[in-house]
Amino acid sequence: MELAVRRPSKIVAVHLNYRSRAAQRGKVPRFPSYFFKPPSALAPPGVLERPAGTELLGFEGEIALVIGTRAVAVAPGDGWRHVAAVTAANDFGVYDLRAADAGSNVRSKGADGFLPIGPVLLGARDVAPDGLRLRTWLNGDLVQQASSADLLFDFGFLVADLSQTLTLEPGDIVLTGTPAGASVAVPGDLVEVEVDAGALTSGRLATRIAEGARGYRIGARPATDPELARLAWGTDD
Repeated sequence: MELAVRRPSKIVAVHLNYRSRAAQRGKVPRFPSYFFKPPSALAPPGVLERPAGTELLGFEGEIALVIGTRAVAVAPGDGWRHVAAVTAANDFGVYDLRAADAGSNVRSKGADGFLPIGPVLLGARDVAPDGLRLRTWLNGDLVQQASSADLLFDFGFLVADLSQTLTLEPGDIVLTGTPAGASVAVPGDLVEVEVDAGALTSGRLATRIAEGARGYRIGARPATDPELARLAWGTDD
């Protein structure tokens, strides 16, 4: 079914959850940690403007869970039952602003349009939660490829873990992490993300990067350093 982009009550994202990404970052978490993206970050396929004055616009292909039924303090074995659908997502962020809100990602990942999602929903009952393939292309080159079987914390566990703290409502979105291969996109680049399970596919979520005219004039300003650039490009993670 086609995905109508609407505003959920919340969007929760996992920091590290693929074994390949954890190996790249040199740390394997004992349990998942999370951050929020605002509903205003949601966007359909289209054009994303890199904020003026920034350089390190990172892309991260992800599998997004769309919650179907209210989840409160559910058991890990029941978590998947509360998922209505899955689809492709791209968790964009500006590394230049990471220092502004260390840990919360408010400025670096919370900008309007920084979460393209879709274009098609795959019904959760039609797919196996450990049988999904995630792929990301940059200008036609395959740069990310992983299976949901490679997750450190599976979908059901994530739903259950979150539901201990907050109520997941129908329409809420859980971003389940990105594998190795996430990197930087610059104006003119085309980033595409697809989730599939055999013949079932989300379709390619295509985002063209453009140079934005709007930047930051007050408060924290964009800033980079060699360590941020290394993390953003994923060269030595």
